[in-house]
Amino acid sequence: MDLNDINNRIVDRKDIFYWQAERKITEAEAAEIWKDRHSAIKNEDLMESINKILYNDKCEKIDEYDPNRQEANGSVNSNRVGHLKSGKDVIIRCHPRGVKNGYFYVESLAASKLLENELPSYQTYAIHDCENEKDCAFQVIEKINGIVVKNFLQDQPQQEEVLVYEIGKTMAKIHEIKVEGFGPFDNELAKKGVLKGIHSSYYESVIAGLDFDLETLIKNGILTEQKAKKYKELFVKSKNVLQCKQAGLVHNDFADWNLLTDGKTVNGVIDFDECVASDPITDIACWSLFFKPERLKTFLKGYFSIVNQPENFEEKFQLLKLRYSLSKMTLRTRRYSYEKSEFMKNMIEVGKQSLNEGERYFGISK
Repeated sequence: MDLNDINNRIVDRKDIFYWQAERKITEAEAAEIWKDRHSAIKNEDLMESINKILYNDKCEKIDEYDPNRQEANGSVNSNRVGHLKSGKDVIIRCHPRGVKNGYFYVESLAASKLLENELPSYQTYAIHDCENEKDCAFQVIEKINGIVVKNFLQDQPQQEEVLVYEIGKTMAKIHEIKVEGFGPFDNELAKKGVLKGIHSSYYESVIAGLDFDLETLIKNGILTEQKAKKYKELFVKSKNVLQCKQAGLVHNDFADWNLLTDGKTVNGVIDFDECVASDPITDIACWSLFFKPERLKTFLKGYFSIVNQPENFEEKFQLLKLRYSLSKMTLRTRRYSYEKSEFMKNMIEVGKQSLNEGERYFGISK
């Protein structure tokens, strides 16, 4: 693999709606990059690199990677738990060896914006991007006390309604953080403390990557060319609906596995690697695709206890839900080409159902 070429493509988010789906690498390159992301990074090498930039509080130990720890969750980075000389515990988020991250400064700044607004997130202690093929990009962040919501609800499902309501409230409060531009953030500006989306309009950010998604789904037999054309026509004629004057900070992956709880409320929001400047309804649409429909009612009660519901909420929500369905199906079909698991096969079937629901809502026929 030509890693220089790959790195130039993988950090480019200009034509991206959802980075994991439309990142500019082939399925074969993705399979090669992520196949050994855990075993390829040795703790002794990692600790040496970390201590070159952690000047005042050195890392004394990194636990062996354990896929069963809640900190190990994630399909992009390899997450390790480290221990600093001061007694602080940290999470070390390692990107695959030799591959630039290109978004760690954005992620860290987004997390700090939450803290500034008295919302639950983490501090960042160090960031390093890879410098050569043997190096790895990493981010050293505060380890937040709490249980991943997904794990907590597996043990205490009776708390789901309470927590989903709190999750809705927390998302609404994050959306009140105003940012510039639209779409993915500029990582170079984030280094200077500015969160600014790379697109000038919200509509431009929504249709970014749409042609790629449609072409991918045609190639993989999910859509016919005729139906893909109707999808394209739908988003063209919906330009007036897909307008937004002021973007909020949108997490874009606000799922149970990226939230921590103390059992009563949300006390940690992590993993900002898909965060964007966007219309808040975008985040709600993305969230709705992770869970069964009956969850949405409770979530929206919590959300709209903080902010007022927009007049055009339902139409915009359905459009964005369909846009995410296309993007997520692109991600799943591409991934299935090199990870033929029952899980991915099932997720493709779930995605087909979501597309069918959107088609019925908007009257898209075969």
